[in-house]
Amino acid sequence: MEYWAVVWGTIIMGATGLMIWMKMEVTRFLPRWAVDVATTIHYYEAILACLLFWCGIFIMSFFDPDVYPLNRAVLDGRVSREWLEEEHPLDPALAGGEPPPASPRAAPAHLGKSDDNIKQTGTL
Repeated sequence: MEYWAVVWGTIIMGATGLMIWMKMEVTRFLPRWAVDVATTIHYYEAILACLLFWCGIFIMSFFDPDVYPLNRAVLDGRVSREWLEEEHPLDPALAGGEPPPASPRAAPAHLGKSDDNIKQTGTL
């Protein structure tokens, strides 16, 4: 549902934002109240997006019961080996093997070099 909310929200924000931005062109084809409705919809969709950020991302990053008081990965992107073993047991970095070859749509190459980082620091 959250995936579709992002897609739907992007379409709504884009369409209403363009209507607000180009109100003179829009009012050539639609009545003025259509721009007013677009402004209201845009406003409330922005509030929904901010609430999603606050509740879904901010609170779960900082107040997740498993990592309270703070998931330190938000600061430097590193996690402990214990966390990695618990959350991602099939990660090739844990087996000591090489990560699978990168496809053209895969993550950047520097992200696949976590084996050396784990061996040296014990964290990703």
